[in-house]
Amino acid sequence: MDFKKIDHIGIVVRDLAKAIDAYSAGLGLVAEGTGEIEDVELRVAFLKARDVSIELLEYGNPELPLVELLHGNREGLNHICYEVNNMEEALEKLASRSFKVVPGFPRKGAHGSVAFLIPPHTDDERIEIMEKDHE
Repeated sequence: MDFKKIDHIGIVVRDLAKAIDAYSAGLGLVAEGTGEIEDVELRVAFLKARDVSIELLEYGNPELPLVELLHGNREGLNHICYEVNNMEEALEKLASRSFKVVPGFPRKGAHGSVAFLIPPHTDDERIEIMEKDHE
């Protein structure tokens, strides 16, 4: 398994427009785009901070079961996403090290195949791995 890099940091917000404004005015970050994942009622804004992206995540219904599993019902720092070369290989290796895949994953994300995992040391943390779509 080869972790290429940290791809992004996910932050759950209540109001996407206000959060974009705060990150732009306060930190000088510019939104590079937005997107939606309809089945989990997610609106996301992508901001760049040098080599790492910041994803601001606004869930329309934080009580959806999948959103609750992802802690999308909790404002603030949500996850760190690591880019991998091969999703299947990464999942096998992490499972062998007692990481648990969040039910419903892997699945299509904003930029490729994604999976969220729960590390063996705590049920409160979420880690995302992503294999980007080949362009």
